[in-house]
Amino acid sequence: MKNESKFWQEVAGAINPGWSIRANPLANGSSGRLAGNDAFIYIVDVASGWLGAGAIMTSDAPKILASCRAFLADQSNILTIGSIRAADVAGRAIALCGAARAEPSAPEVSTAISMTAAALQETLTFECAVQANRQQGLADMAGHWIYLAYRTKNSTRLITRPLWVSSVHPGIGRSGRFLDPGDLMGIVRTVVRSETTSTQSATGKGLAAEGGAIVSPILRALA
Repeated sequence: MKNESKFWQEVAGAINPGWSIRANPLANGSSGRLAGNDAFIYIVDVASGWLGAGAIMTSDAPKILASCRAFLADQSNILTIGSIRAADVAGRAIALCGAARAEPSAPEVSTAISMTAAALQETLTFECAVQANRQQGLADMAGHWIYLAYRTKNSTRLITRPLWVSSVHPGIGRSGRFLDPGDLMGIVRTVVRSETTSTQSATGKGLAAEGGAIVSPILRALA
């Protein structure tokens, strides 16, 4: 396990373009605007309850994805473990942050956010968000992105789950600022509870097949 953690730290650490802005939404989520940033990313290690967040300009999103893909393609050619996906690296980066209880300003948090920004763009959730944003005249990645990293009980496998909230969602969406902490934690707890107690979703089925997820008591309680 120690060698695996070292490997993923090295892979994730190789991509840190510096586009993300680190912040702690649980401390100051409702204060102030972040000029120019319209994509807000929240990363959650479900096992520890650790949460980190950052904001990027949507115009930087394609650059982050291209950088990530190029690096991972090179690594896949060099290493003998097969193809490496952005979701794999993002999930491991989040889990490592959670295990270390990383501070918001730690460089590994910025790395995890950057990797997550790339991973999100390869999901069906992203495709749906792009369509919805274009109908509203918004940039493709605008809005709030929550990325859950589940550690499973029967293996070291990580299962990631993307969520998206529109910046114009009635009562929740916030353009130019982080989600209200209460709204954010409410969403996370509701989704975690649903996916760890039911197999109706693909994520729920995947977790059940691996013996279930390790869930922090912080996320077990409903808001």
